[in-house]
Amino acid sequence: MRIAILGAGISGLSAARLLNDRGCDVTIYEKNTTIGGLARSRVTQGILYDPHGGHILNSKHPEVMEWVFSLYGKENWNFRERNAKIYYDEKYVSYPFELSLCELDPEDAVNCVHDFMLSQQGERPENYRDWLVWNFGQAICDDYIIPYNEKIWSFPLEQMETHWMEGKMPLPSKKEMIRSMLLKDPTERKMPHSTFYYPLHGGIQTFVNAVAQGLHVYCDAGIQSIERRGRKWYVNGEGAYDRIISTIPLPELPKIMELPDKLTTCIGELKYNSLTTMLFECPQTDITWLYIPSHDYRSHRVGYQSALTPYAGNRPGGGCAALEIIGERFDIAGLERQGNILPQELGYRVTLDSEFTKYAYVIYDLHYRKNMSVINAYFNDLEGFELLGRWGKWNYNNMDMCILDAMHLTQKILT
Repeated sequence: MRIAILGAGISGLSAARLLNDRGCDVTIYEKNTTIGGLARSRVTQGILYDPHGGHILNSKHPEVMEWVFSLYGKENWNFRERNAKIYYDEKYVSYPFELSLCELDPEDAVNCVHDFMLSQQGERPENYRDWLVWNFGQAICDDYIIPYNEKIWSFPLEQMETHWMEGKMPLPSKKEMIRSMLLKDPTERKMPHSTFYYPLHGGIQTFVNAVAQGLHVYCDAGIQSIERRGRKWYVNGEGAYDRIISTIPLPELPKIMELPDKLTTCIGELKYNSLTTMLFECPQTDITWLYIPSHDYRSHRVGYQSALTPYAGNRPGGGCAALEIIGERFDIAGLERQGNILPQELGYRVTLDSEFTKYAYVIYDLHYRKNMSVINAYFNDLEGFELLGRWGKWNYNNMDMCILDAMHLTQKILT
């Protein structure tokens, strides 16, 4: 079976490796000059940089972890607990906020506990803003949840749905919150991503390269056309493939293949966020991620590369991090003279490297499921054409779920 895979990110490469190992003839097309998609890493001035946001590995699916370690041995990974903090009221509060109320000033803590205990009454709201208040209470939302979500989504929260976030954000129970207050213990316990793996050397790119080893990948090979002739598929007029697996962002498909007008309309209504990241040197810290809810600062999050692996930088005693800014391409010219990017104590002085990511995060707006039902119905009936990946399936999947979806698709194709 001859298969073309469009896009050499984690999803496309995983599917290619799985299919190749089962005897399929697989060709991968990648528009960029390097493989990896959102999981690329590079080194700038001797400092490790994940330019599209940090990508870590953890999974509740043992088959995923077994496959990962079979390709890139467990000894090559650094295992650690997440040590995330929230920069709140000029101090560092442990993440998640609702399990760390014991770290707040007493009056703030009382207000948050009071409102949290009264939450989750009445009918579950359908829009995201109202659901946040319903689930966490007004005080926690006012102090942290809503301002942070306003920054990271840069989209009206009342125009977002609520079904996507289970498993994406911590949803502790009231009993867990009471325990954390009485014991003065903000430990996350079984929250999502509380522990993870990250490669010791070379960033997540090292795992990407291990997956791609031995595969037939064309880089710098943008897709100009996809067409079906008889029972075969052609990419840029070539190939005669039995199947195509596309991880290309859905809004790009109408530009390269003929699609019905209704489908094109639904694709055009899909919402997404873009991201600018900037690498900088900073004081050494064991914080893995710092969340910044205040609208006083443009950045919403800092990922500390040097907390993921001890081999991230080349300056003894120093650290390195990447700040993240949601929205249109951020102009970094003269950025060092601006005082509203990060709190001064974080040590940002100069940008060593930067990257803009057009397709960064899927936005689950109120029309998401309606539009995706039309899109999925069409492609499910399109013989020999499969969608895969965060942008092919238009979902907010982490790396492990991208791998799991590739496993499921491989099984479907081969049975």
